[in-house]
Amino acid sequence: MTIHLRTWGDLACFTRPEMKVERVSYSVITPSAARGLLEAILYKPQFRWRVRRIAVKKPVRFLAFRRNEVKSRLSPRKPEPLMADEDRTQRNTLALRDVEYVIEASLHLTPLAGLPRRKPANDEDNGDDSLVKYLAMFQRRAEKGQCFAQPCFGCREFPAHFELADAAAMQVNAGVNPDTDLGLMLYDVFNLDVLIDQPPGKVEKPPPRITFFPARLKDGIIAVPDWSEMKKQLGGAP
Repeated sequence: MTIHLRTWGDLACFTRPEMKVERVSYSVITPSAARGLLEAILYKPQFRWRVRRIAVKKPVRFLAFRRNEVKSRLSPRKPEPLMADEDRTQRNTLALRDVEYVIEASLHLTPLAGLPRRKPANDEDNGDDSLVKYLAMFQRRAEKGQCFAQPCFGCREFPAHFELADAAAMQVNAGVNPDTDLGLMLYDVFNLDVLIDQPPGKVEKPPPRITFFPARLKDGIIAVPDWSEMKKQLGGAP
């Protein structure tokens, strides 16, 4: 079962991990950013999103600007005043402007599907765990514009708008972007299996495990490899 989600915004920055200080965006959205966008609309530990293809609907255009940022982070547990003038630094950002994508993704049940809930169930958790149930739940939330957190394009200050689409939306007009070899692109920053294989109890944040894949833009579409292929980079079984 696949879903199609159209998403667009004024600015986006999908930062390359090899850049230490300055933010330089990939030319298009990464699979991990697309997964995060879908999870902002609907996330349950009983299933996992798998991004299959990404359609780039508008020309790739960059925008460079400089911003004042603070180097420290406020703690929500011990809030203390932060003097911006004393902790300020300037950083350059090479971002994308006027972006629009259509994400094609599918749902896959995890080993947690069908197991008793660790927390009291809500109205949306009624019924057996199935792909049909979660697909209908996602469609209902997307149609109403509901989300657990505001979806964004890489940075919180770059909000992403979204709406449901269909398979026909994956068609990209000829000449929008030429066929391009995008080189190695970030696939994800976590071992996705670790997120679902943890024992009951407190869920610990897994350590970063970065994976890359050779990305290519062909006919306006990026084909995303399956997670089973990416596991080879982590030394796991396919």
